Amino acid sequence: MCGADRLFLVKPANYRGGLSSDSFVITDSNYGVTGAIHRCPECGFLQCPELPEITGFYEQLEQEAYECGRAQRSLQSRRILERVRSYRRGGRLLDIGAGSGMLVEQALEMGYQAEGVEPSRWLQGKAVERGLPVYLGTFPHPQCQVPYEVVTLIDVIEHVLRPLELLRAIRQVLLPDGVLAVVTPDVRSLAARLLGWRWWHFRVAHVGYFDKSTLELAARRSQFVLVSFRRSGWFFSGDYLWERAWKLAGLRQRPAPRLLRSVTVPLNLRDSLLAILRPARVE
Repeated sequence: MCGADRLFLVKPANYRGGLSSDSFVITDSNYGVTGAIHRCPECGFLQCPELPEITGFYEQLEQEAYECGRAQRSLQSRRILERVRSYRRGGRLLDIGAGSGMLVEQALEMGYQAEGVEPSRWLQGKAVERGLPVYLGTFPHPQCQVPYEVVTLIDVIEHVLRPLELLRAIRQVLLPDGVLAVVTPDVRSLAARLLGWRWWHFRVAHVGYFDKSTLELAARRSQFVLVSFRRSGWFFSGDYLWERAWKLAGLRQRPAPRLLRSVTVPLNLRDSLLAILRPARVE
């Protein structure tokens, strides 16, 4: 992240067997199972440089459980967009890592000219079934209609082996007065420090672990200016939280009460960052 030429191993890889698309599912509950994590002695950035190219795993990814949480994830998308709207009320919007188009769908309802790009054939197909403009592939993408007033990168940058390259590519398609919204887990949050390697964001799919300082460093090295930070919240179904609570406690899971299936719970554990960035002025 900072250009230093050495890293130190802080956590060996502990996944079993070879990697597959199942290792990268969005609702993975194998907390603490990761690739080898290294720390930069200069900036402190935690990263997994020994993993192979992982794009192919996302291309093959399929997960019905992700779609089952569509209502809750759509609420979170709308909450993020309400924050974005205070900086840019309309215009062309690109959602990178769009999944099945939940944020794109909410952005269209809010008046943005929204589209997305997604590597998973299965998830992109779900978006197309709903008539949503989500293109198959990764960014940069030839179908993306540049330039954009808004780009969203929601829980994506921690999955990217070369985050500076991604941010610099976004900088090229964003208008000078445009807005980039980034959401990512905060590895220096209280929850992360209390749980250690058992924190729920330590998983194979996460190959870079940001905190406020390293995200700001990444922004600066990509010619962005940090406008604001805040803690991003989530919405979960009651039965999802029931399942994860038993898993985290290491206990044998009991069936969730039927009532929990229809309950949506807003939750902010203050371990997720929402950063608003703007392109830096080039003198």
